[in-house]
Amino acid sequence: MLDNYLAPDASIEQKQRILAVQAALELIKATLSDVNDGTGVAYQFESAEKHIALMADAIQSAIVVK
Repeated sequence: MLDNYLAPDASIEQKQRILAVQAALELIKATLSDVNDGTGVAYQFESAEKHIALMADAIQSAIVVK
């Protein structure tokens, strides 16, 4: 989905960040597809927008080999 955002000479770190953001977007898509909690899509979208960077950070941290 975000492959075109990378330059051909993108670093490993940039590629890893794109993968983490893609994973976060998949989580957001799943959340938005099930908006039956009474808050509505607009609220869910605003909430997702506020948390996407945090979600991507958490995903990226989880996949880093220590």
